[in-house]
Amino acid sequence: MGKIGASVALPYPPELVFRVATRVEDLPRWMPEVVSAELLDATLAVGSRARLRLSSAAAGAEVVAQITQLAPPSRLVMNGSGGPLGVTVSVELRETPKGGTEATVEVELTTPPFLGFVAREAERKLDAGLPGALERLRALIEAEPA
Repeated sequence: MGKIGASVALPYPPELVFRVATRVEDLPRWMPEVVSAELLDATLAVGSRARLRLSSAAAGAEVVAQITQLAPPSRLVMNGSGGPLGVTVSVELRETPKGGTEATVEVELTTPPFLGFVAREAERKLDAGLPGALERLRALIEAEPA
């Protein structure tokens, strides 16, 4: 399957965007198709695990993902699988010349070939939902205490 992604320019420093975007328990508040999320380990670090429950558009899968890359305040990558669905989520942040942040979120779904229709439908929904997701992320950042 392919990668889908979206970007948004935010007038906030990367440290603030990173803190909000990588708070696992808040993923359902802004990431499309994530119904619930919990960090399974004490802290967010490379090797930490998170449980994500996905919507019916993503086969209702429960995905256990592992943080494979963590470079505050610029990058987080988590990979996981649940049932026949494999998921990779990447959050990349770049500071802009004016001190804001260019935030890019990419999602890649994989399934066995005979279940490709599941991944294609989930990709379609995610692709349609990512721009709105980034606007919900903006709202979470704006509500974040200083």
